[in-house]
Amino acid sequence: MNALPAAVPVAVVGGGQSGLAAAYHLRQAGVGCVVLDAGSEVGETWERRWDSLRLFTSAQFSGLPGLPFPGAGAHYPGKDEVVAYLRDYAERFDIPVLTDHRVLSLRRDGDGYLLTTAHGDCRAEQVVIATGPFGTPRLPEFAAGLSADVPTLHTSEYRTPGQVPPGTVVVVGDGNSGRQIAAELSASHSVVLSCSDKVSPPLPQTVVGRDMFWWMSVIGVMSLPVNMQAPDPVVGDRVPELVAAGEMRTVGRITAAEGAELVTADGERVKPSTVIWATGYRTDWSWLDPAMLDEDGQPLHTEGTGVLPGSHYLGLYRMRTRGSALIGFVGRDAERTAAAITAAARSTTTATPTAEGEPS
Repeated sequence: MNALPAAVPVAVVGGGQSGLAAAYHLRQAGVGCVVLDAGSEVGETWERRWDSLRLFTSAQFSGLPGLPFPGAGAHYPGKDEVVAYLRDYAERFDIPVLTDHRVLSLRRDGDGYLLTTAHGDCRAEQVVIATGPFGTPRLPEFAAGLSADVPTLHTSEYRTPGQVPPGTVVVVGDGNSGRQIAAELSASHSVVLSCSDKVSPPLPQTVVGRDMFWWMSVIGVMSLPVNMQAPDPVVGDRVPELVAAGEMRTVGRITAAEGAELVTADGERVKPSTVIWATGYRTDWSWLDPAMLDEDGQPLHTEGTGVLPGSHYLGLYRMRTRGSALIGFVGRDAERTAAAITAAARSTTTATPTAEGEPS
């Protein structure tokens, strides 16, 4: 597809793994759709991540519906492999992706929706919002207190150790991203990792020769509703062994920045040469119809079904299960969403006749 259609049965906003999985199932069901993506190419969000990034799910648990991830099942794909896979997926299944089509606004329009892009408007009977969990880089409020003389990078800007000046690097945030980057930097820099108060449960990547996600799938963990307060597990964590070997040290949660120093909750002061903020992302939903949002500006939905008829969400963090935002598990939610869309589309084309033979 080369041009934005004036009208389409379903518009999918976002051409990452969630949007592609939704489009796959819609096309399998014979429902017309268009995927609108802000990037210049499919997979651009992944392409912008740091060079050494590897999935913590192995290839056997990293595929989308209809196409296993290539290579050995026990292999942990790098980000370039993910980019290549997503592009191949879109091409192989002839998914109608329009790149460079950021949706500037989405509004309820009669019985459907009006989507406005820089290339014009498109009306859709139903919409799938699949923009993913990686929106705008989030920094803690106290970051403003750090001296401008101290170089800083958010994980969204980090690519390789070579871009980080020599000296002590403080990585603020100890989720999977923060720990992977800290471990990589420990080979060339003095690294201090700031750890949160909530202990993330460590999980090995394999247990008795099986991928951890195989075990989690078998016992049903990946299909269960999830407590939003529970911390995410850290998979394949090298930090403990690096700390034990003296190649890295950890401090408590950073709660303040005063000039050239960072201060932990227990009062320890650390003077960094560089700070890497591994503090996650926030999502901006201001482009959505206000009727789709709660008082905090977050989407109103129940397990991905929006409050307005014909609106759906995919790829939100813990939307239904732990796998809702993971490449290898989002297909389950996508299939469920596509089924709901297909049922709604059929109901609008199959009217119940009245006694006079006219549609009711």
